[in-house]
Amino acid sequence: MIKAIVFDFDGLIMNTELADVLAWQQIYGRFQQPFPLELWQQNIGSGNVFNPFDHLLALTGQVLDRTEIEEEFRQIDHGIINTLSVMPGVLERIAEAKQLGLKLAIASSSPARWLNYHLPRLGLLFEFEVVRTCTDVDDRKKPDPAVYLAACAGLNIAPHEAVAFEDSMHGAHAAKAAGLYCVAVPNEVTHTMDFGAADLVINSLAGITLTELFQQLEAQTGN
Repeated sequence: MIKAIVFDFDGLIMNTELADVLAWQQIYGRFQQPFPLELWQQNIGSGNVFNPFDHLLALTGQVLDRTEIEEEFRQIDHGIINTLSVMPGVLERIAEAKQLGLKLAIASSSPARWLNYHLPRLGLLFEFEVVRTCTDVDDRKKPDPAVYLAACAGLNIAPHEAVAFEDSMHGAHAAKAAGLYCVAVPNEVTHTMDFGAADLVINSLAGITLTELFQQLEAQTGN
């Protein structure tokens, strides 16, 4: 029996991943270089596997100021992110989950300070019973299952009693490794990833009720 939904944050509740890509595309464009999305995807939902500055350095063969470039990225990125609102369908699914008596949590690879800033800005500070980040699990990031296990422990439920909503391959692997069901909701940046680990893949949280989603999940998993 499903008792809880555990949301990812970046790319699922708020599309920060698109902002990151747009910011780097703008910087790479100044040097007439294409931004390698397929390499950047290695970072999504996890850690810093691919370094875009080092890659730009190799492409251009120029002497570049790392501090200057990374500060430019932060300014562009934060400028975009601070205009972002909640992704389509998220608020509706939160409200529906509460009507159904389901518990709600967030499990994120981002640090606590990131969510402490954005959850109030988005009006979501009091919507979740439990919020767990990499800060709570010694900076262990997805696909490590630690943050999902911490979220379930905080809700006082077994992992198999929860469904994770994820937008990234790393996140899906983390959720399944922790023992949760996983519904993948890819976005513009992650839709080409391999979501074979997920139990179900949907295009958006908008236009589908939780009841319909759980029916599809049951049909896929037989549980």
